[in-house]
Amino acid sequence: MSTQEARGPGRSREKHRRILDAAAAQVARVGYPAATIEGVAAAAGVGKQTIYRWWPSKAALYVEVYAGLVSREALVTGIGTGEAALVELLRRLFRIYRDTPAGRILAGLVADAAADEDARVAVCGGLVTGRSEIVRDVAATSPQAAEVVNEVIVATVWKRLVTDPGSLDDAFAAHLVRTALGAAGVRS
Repeated sequence: MSTQEARGPGRSREKHRRILDAAAAQVARVGYPAATIEGVAAAAGVGKQTIYRWWPSKAALYVEVYAGLVSREALVTGIGTGEAALVELLRRLFRIYRDTPAGRILAGLVADAAADEDARVAVCGGLVTGRSEIVRDVAATSPQAAEVVNEVIVATVWKRLVTDPGSLDDAFAAHLVRTALGAAGVRS
């Protein structure tokens, strides 16, 4: 459910914000696997049925939390296109992962999506399809090359989030962009 859909009749912006903030804080405190709708509801001061009325699953809630923490504007505003812009995009992304629970949320969503159909649908709709143009637009290459760049970057970042999140630093951002551009046949 998108933020816009979620703000329909009967939904207050204040409650909406409290729920998203409580969900992010819970992951920061206990991690994604241990985060529960009950815990979010208690921290936000709402009933869990309110959350389930607005988000059909834990994954759907956390897709929206992630999208708020890792907004397109936080990643690309004014950075241009091409190799240097891709490196800057990744540096911004990795900083968000260090400073917020966004990386832990994404790692949890990826793990859930592997085993749960509702989570897979939420991740595919909200993070794969809904955000894939971010890297492709910044890559500023042919559509085919941009798709390869996007696939290499997303797959590698997701793998590192699960296996070695501490390695997501500025040096790795530059290395990953070079690797992705090379895989796409783009000379840097």
